[in-house]
Amino acid sequence: MKRISLALLTVMLFAGPLNAQRRPRVFTTSDPNVWVTAGIDGFRANVVNDGVTASTWDFGNSTNLQYRASIEKGMRSGASFGLAGSWGHIPFEYSSTGLFPPPGDATQCARCDAHLDLMTLVATFHSGSGVGLHQIFELNGGIVAYQNLKQDSDGAKLAPGGGNIDPLFSVGWGFGFGLRDRSSIDFTSNYTIGLHERKGLSNGANNTNSMPSLRLSLRTGFGNRTISR
Repeated sequence: MKRISLALLTVMLFAGPLNAQRRPRVFTTSDPNVWVTAGIDGFRANVVNDGVTASTWDFGNSTNLQYRASIEKGMRSGASFGLAGSWGHIPFEYSSTGLFPPPGDATQCARCDAHLDLMTLVATFHSGSGVGLHQIFELNGGIVAYQNLKQDSDGAKLAPGGGNIDPLFSVGWGFGFGLRDRSSIDFTSNYTIGLHERKGLSNGANNTNSMPSLRLSLRTGFGNRTISR
């Protein structure tokens, strides 16, 4: 009897470590491991008031094009999160009071036509996929950069010569049509705001650049997502 009890005790002592060392089982799902998206936005912007250079960048709420791409890690049910970036060469009207002489080789004008490169880099979350018609929800947060401000007439660099970077937030909703379970055409309506710094601005000056947009994009999935248990 004592021998049987000793044998049971030995089995119990070694069973725990053996279970702890057992490798988790890995399962391959049908969900894509990576999603890649390429799209084009028709967007409007209003105005940026820059107190540091005493200048205003008026986009006039005109519609312009912006090109966007993203790479995202796949999650359950077609959801994903990752990074997205966009670029557009945008016309605007530059005006300045000339109160603060710009540093370096940048210049200013009382009022002139100009262009700049508008770029964004955001962390993005996407929900919605599948064959046929489905709803889409997107949430983004990151930065918007206003770079290479140049006067149209002579290409002169406008202040601020180094450009400007502001925080950016956006939310989007729309519909997608899945051509198959790993490829869809998406159409979304997005509301985006860029928050400019208030340094040098009067209390009544607007520091929010509102940028609503409509986006058409192609979304494609690659690989297979794996889970362990």
